[in-house]
Amino acid sequence: MGTINLRKVDLNLLIVFDAVYSTGNISHAARQLALSQPAVSNALTRLREHLDDPLFVRSGRGVEPTLRSQQMIEPLREALRLIRQQFDGERRLELGSYKRTFRIVIADMLEGLLMPPLLREIAAHAPQITIESRPSWNSSVTDDILAGTLDLACYVFPVSAPGLVFETICPCDYIVVARRGHPQIGAELDTETFLALEQVAPIPELRSHSTIDRDITIGGGVRRIAYMVHKAWSIPAVVGSTDLIGILPRRFAELMAPKFGLQIFESPVPISPQDYHLIWHQRNTDDPGHRWLREAMLKTLRADARSGLVPAASAC
Repeated sequence: MGTINLRKVDLNLLIVFDAVYSTGNISHAARQLALSQPAVSNALTRLREHLDDPLFVRSGRGVEPTLRSQQMIEPLREALRLIRQQFDGERRLELGSYKRTFRIVIADMLEGLLMPPLLREIAAHAPQITIESRPSWNSSVTDDILAGTLDLACYVFPVSAPGLVFETICPCDYIVVARRGHPQIGAELDTETFLALEQVAPIPELRSHSTIDRDITIGGGVRRIAYMVHKAWSIPAVVGSTDLIGILPRRFAELMAPKFGLQIFESPVPISPQDYHLIWHQRNTDDPGHRWLREAMLKTLRADARSGLVPAASAC
């Protein structure tokens, strides 16, 4: 193939290429770019002619990249990032008129603490920003961020992937909660009682990135889960009115204990602490709107840490 005449290559073709590669679906790319499906297909046709390569082949309900596409995607994304960075550096983000919907996943334990002050921050400074919160149990966080269908996650997430950026926001250690006056628990909770009592716990999808089940198994026991919930915020209410016990992040349990009449116990079986992270794709690192939202979330979490709502972290 001869040298490509860059004067004949429309930059928008490369943006379309990136969107199709990210989503693996022409219709999804069209929605992401606010274009019609024929417009996206036409852009791909033009780029195929420039590069003399099909770029994508049909596969199942979407498309898969050719070898040429796989070879060019990362250099192309880096080039687009540098171009955006230069343009963004020349203009100030006008928050008052900035209109965008951010699709995010927030760990259940943090959502009720983080979102009210964050929404107040958005209303005060960027009123046309909309947040679409997606359930973590119904989302493949890694795949969705890599595909561009999820903008940001605030999550306990120990697995990394090429292209993802992590920032630790706060630590999380776990304790056991039971209702006050529980007939089978004295001043302390021993291992035998802990393993004998039935528990309320999140559904398996919500526990997929937690080490709790594994740690209890390593400790020689098995959780007797009698009731599974879709929202971890339900656990304090269930524990407070039954003989079930639960495992919760320490600070969250301390906040809920007075309201639901809970006792807090150190776990007799060691449970590994975990960190919450902000997670996003590196292509959004220099995006001014995305950067503002990340900074607003961190600002909110820092304020919560100062007030004791969430644990402080060195990164915050």
